[in-house]
Amino acid sequence: MAGTLSVRLAPEDRSVLEDAARKQGKGLSTFVRDLAEAEARRVRREAIREEGQHVVAHLARHPEARAELEEIGTPLGELP
Repeated sequence: MAGTLSVRLAPEDRSVLEDAARKQGKGLSTFVRDLAEAEARRVRREAIREEGQHVVAHLARHPEARAELEEIGTPLGELP
């Protein structure tokens, strides 16, 4: 089970979020948790893309690494 997180919100921000949550048929805590989880997924995907860019940059700077990758090939997944 995940840990509890307490968040202080300005009254006007809380009101806006409560209205948005109510429109989706959710409580405020569920609504804010859904927002936070979506943002966490976005941040993880961004980090993965950034790491991929670092790999591509490394391959561009190091022809020997690129040659090794071409020799190994791209994995196609496990064969049956």
